[in-house]
Amino acid sequence: MTEQETPAIEQARGGEERGPDADAEQNARRDLREELSEQKKRSRISARNLDALYADTVIGGDDIGGASHRATDGGTVNAPGRDQYIFGWSQEDKAVHTVSVPARDVGLVRRCHAATRSYGTLVRRLRDEHVLLLRGEPYSGQPTTALAALAHWTGDDARLAWLHLRRDPLPLVAADLRDATGYLLMAGDDAAWSGHADQMLGHLCKVAERAGARIVVLADPEFSEHDRVVEHDPPPLDDVFANWLVHELYEGGEAHPRERAGKTAADELVREKLAGYRRPREARALALRVAAGLLRGRSVSDILEGLPEQRRVRARNLLTKDTPRRARSFLIASSVLRGSAAAVVATQTLRLATLIEEELARQTTVEQPRRHHVWEWLTDWTRDTGVRVEETGRGGDGQVVEFDEPPMAGSILRVVWEEQPTIHEPLLTWLRQLTEDQQFDTRMKAAEAIGLLATYDFLSVRNRFLEVWRDSDRIERRELAAWALASAARDPQVQPRVFECLRQWAHSGRRAQSVVIRTYGSWLGAHRVDEALSVLGAIARTSGYILSDSVARAVSQIHQLGAGATSLHEAENAEVPENTRRIITALVEWSADPESKGLHRAAALAFVRLLASPDAIRIIDLAGDSGAAPDLVTLWRHILDKAVPRESDPALTPEAWSLLGDWLVRWETDAGVRQVLTKVLTRLRTDLQTSLAFRLRLWRRTGKIDANLAARLSEITEGI
Repeated sequence: MTEQETPAIEQARGGEERGPDADAEQNARRDLREELSEQKKRSRISARNLDALYADTVIGGDDIGGASHRATDGGTVNAPGRDQYIFGWSQEDKAVHTVSVPARDVGLVRRCHAATRSYGTLVRRLRDEHVLLLRGEPYSGQPTTALAALAHWTGDDARLAWLHLRRDPLPLVAADLRDATGYLLMAGDDAAWSGHADQMLGHLCKVAERAGARIVVLADPEFSEHDRVVEHDPPPLDDVFANWLVHELYEGGEAHPRERAGKTAADELVREKLAGYRRPREARALALRVAAGLLRGRSVSDILEGLPEQRRVRARNLLTKDTPRRARSFLIASSVLRGSAAAVVATQTLRLATLIEEELARQTTVEQPRRHHVWEWLTDWTRDTGVRVEETGRGGDGQVVEFDEPPMAGSILRVVWEEQPTIHEPLLTWLRQLTEDQQFDTRMKAAEAIGLLATYDFLSVRNRFLEVWRDSDRIERRELAAWALASAARDPQVQPRVFECLRQWAHSGRRAQSVVIRTYGSWLGAHRVDEALSVLGAIARTSGYILSDSVARAVSQIHQLGAGATSLHEAENAEVPENTRRIITALVEWSADPESKGLHRAAALAFVRLLASPDAIRIIDLAGDSGAAPDLVTLWRHILDKAVPRESDPALTPEAWSLLGDWLVRWETDAGVRQVLTKVLTRLRTDLQTSLAFRLRLWRRTGKIDANLAARLSEITEGI
């Protein structure tokens, strides 16, 4: 028996010429738009929740770590720190891949890196030597130093790339280095590298010389001695901080960025903070946070007080043994269910406290004294915790629980997990129970908290939760797996594990594929739009009709979320025309695939959702783009073609007619819309002409269009 995905809100179906049925048409459109609005609301809740849970996470590695770039043959490299993870290749067995580093990223490195002795040595030796090896400790700034030196040599920020070899360098030929002049390469840790360094480096040198390229190999301190080795000097963290602070202040519009950065870097509190750091990534992260605070008018002391490590100290103090157990349980429950109704949080507090008490009783053989029943008040639990119970301002919604400082939610969960192992088991049991709650937002928040715990032990969470949810016959369970995976991916160090999981599940049956679809239909797909569209297209191509609705919903979710903002909450409302354009291009390709009915169906359903979404203005704006307009014509014809019944099959996209009416309202005022629709409606098929004629009469009666426009549209459809 084939798996059935939960359909979108049921749409009005049926024949075309059954008389004026404006109510049914409006209901179908309203149902879809209500669904899309609810989808946007849920995305907003998830974005705020993840921003709070992961506020402590240091995003990025040295300076380019954590970046994701497109490869020459369709893959992507994700480089958290010094670890590269490559996925999505079109040819799994290809020995050599090159991944261009965006010119913007190279420019940032060139402007913000802290020059060191090893940088100077690389710059000097790269004038004459084609291959050098930079040897140093992981997370000490190697990629940044190497990129800065290569950028100095090339003089062109657009000519640098990562070089990825699946095995040793011997298969590399000069033709592989055609797309750039400067390359970064990670030295392998296998016997081929460690035992034959002369051979490996010698071959690289010959190939680079033929191609006129330069290659810097990054290696661990244990790499054998060699005359091509340059010892890496970690950059002074004060300089890293100052350089990035100048850049961020300048970009933020500060009138005198260098002067203000100098004063800030000399601040005693800042110097004390930097003295406790060991990695360039930490100094860079501090600079970004300080710059953001200064640009908002905050003082240095206030900014530093809000740093993740300070929040953890406060969280640790709140969770001490001196704090009553139920008050501690309330803090944990509030961290997971932040923003939920106070009654819900209080109920779940008692459940968690009971589980913890039962676990502690099992862990001790000492008879515990009988406890007197104590009447507890919610205000007792919130006193001096930074948690408040507040009115929502909406009648009937009661009170909700919020943190004065939302990122404390993630800090408390991290401290609990890292420092209180005795309650791991009751915490996991409680979270599992929460994922079975009837309330959508409770289930989602619990799953995202489990995703946070996956950043500590991914394999355990995968075995205990993710795979169980994946194999469930209930879609609600598979949604949990998707939320947890998207949550775990917020940590750059865990992203490779998440992508590996998604890669495997994309080929593991319909239920696993539905999890993959939902995971990409999140912030992850919005920030990895090319990979998301590629994977979603592959699933739609092979799954036929079964998963095409889910694929379409994921595409519309990606479009709603956008990308490129500094936080998920900001990304939600960001204007991202490049994502819109990429999605439209992909849908055109899907609609043109002659071999796959699933892709045809997914393309039509997705485009209807884009047109009906709260962000439909992005599509309308593209109508005035001469490069995008032909694609819109293609997709409009595609959805109109599927808007009429076929023999015994109902119309797939009846909403297309209502959406067409909405666009026609813009006929006189929007030249782009007018030009697109003129081409769409010219010489329609007979059955489409009949359907349109009925709607033109309906729209004239309701006043949506006037008689002159109706007559003109009739002429266009008949080719007059």
